[in-house]
Amino acid sequence: MSQLDIDPEGLDSSGSQIEGVAERFFSALEQFSAKIEGFSDASGGDEIGGLIGMAHQEVFAAAQECFTEAAQSIADAGYDLRDFAKQHTDVDDEIAAIFAKLESDLGGGA
Repeated sequence: MSQLDIDPEGLDSSGSQIEGVAERFFSALEQFSAKIEGFSDASGGDEIGGLIGMAHQEVFAAAQECFTEAAQSIADAGYDLRDFAKQHTDVDDEIAAIFAKLESDLGGGA
């Protein structure tokens, strides 16, 4: 049988780091969005410029949605790792409590 070693502290730390990456991604996305929105009127006010502007807005909205979903997925992965670490620690603590009670019930050992 293979041995599985889980490091809850390492998982929690990795989850925190991944959540930090997501926060920086969200921040960069906000800065990027602000810059792109500054270019929205660059196409001009005539009919062709209006069409280019509409296309620009649609493409930008689709890209922004993709980037936001990616950042959220990264944040969710970090949360999931931290949650898995907590669940693992909680189960370990429950098992330790069961063994401590068994030891107590059996008279404290040999």
